[in-house]
Amino acid sequence: MKLKSPIFPIIAAIAVLLGGCAQAGSEPQEGKLAYRTRGIAQLSEGDYSQAMESFTTALSYSNGLIETADIDISYYMAVAEFKNGDMEAALKTVDSIIALRPEDDRAYFVRGKINLALGNIDGAKSDFDKTISIDPENYDRYVGVYEELRAKGYESEASGYLQQALSAGDKLSDYNKGVLEYYMGSYTDARSDLETAKQSQNSENLIFYLGKTYEALGDSTYAMTLYSDYIRENSSAGRIYEQLAECRIRNEDYEGALETIEAGLSLGGGEGAGGMMFDRVVAYERLYDFESAKKYMEEYLQLYPDDEVALRENVFLSSR
Repeated sequence: MKLKSPIFPIIAAIAVLLGGCAQAGSEPQEGKLAYRTRGIAQLSEGDYSQAMESFTTALSYSNGLIETADIDISYYMAVAEFKNGDMEAALKTVDSIIALRPEDDRAYFVRGKINLALGNIDGAKSDFDKTISIDPENYDRYVGVYEELRAKGYESEASGYLQQALSAGDKLSDYNKGVLEYYMGSYTDARSDLETAKQSQNSENLIFYLGKTYEALGDSTYAMTLYSDYIRENSSAGRIYEQLAECRIRNEDYEGALETIEAGLSLGGGEGAGGMMFDRVVAYERLYDFESAKKYMEEYLQLYPDDEVALRENVFLSSR
């Protein structure tokens, strides 16, 4: 679907999204797709400035008409700007999306994350409230808001969103109820509800939370069985590889963790890749193979140069 509006504020927002004029003499859709693909690859490699250039070029193929693909590219642009530390630019990009799609709940969630990074807690909460009001039955969103607020130290505000979700009562599926109970620390109840949900579904998210629940209850052996069984049938589940590797590290099975990490990283990136790269460093450290740990830490920091935990760990490694 293509959108074109005569309203001046929307035209201004479109101009921000496009970032330039259309490329003359080109095939618009092919060019847009090519630069979008290039930008996503650069983003995953941590080359945020180059990713921004690619997304800007991709948007320039739109020729004044905003398509669904342009919104998608603009989301990636906002992520690249955010990762590059240009919060104000990321905020403007998301503002432009909202100008075009004022009922896009995802856009308010992203803007809330940016406002949190800028230290604007009131603006963040306003955006988080808005995203939930647009889609109040998206219970994954409550969890996402909880995680963002908790990561910044707003514990009470974060818990309030979980309580709000739990107030839905009978409307909650066993899976959603179990996830919320997990985050609330009610692990026995979470296990019961997630096991019930497992009788009718076997999704990656369900196994992730069910395994973490068993870990929290002290049964890491069964958790690892759940993870291993799942990736045996679903070999592309990056986040499950990551969780299995972390569980093996905690159980001092460092060789097993490295096998899991290499298998997971062979998927070619995606969810869980960053965590597995860092866990690989940790596993080699625990094996006293500091040369390998240093090598893989260097690779990790090339992609995640602002990771404060990794930077501190790198100081330790440099003395070995």
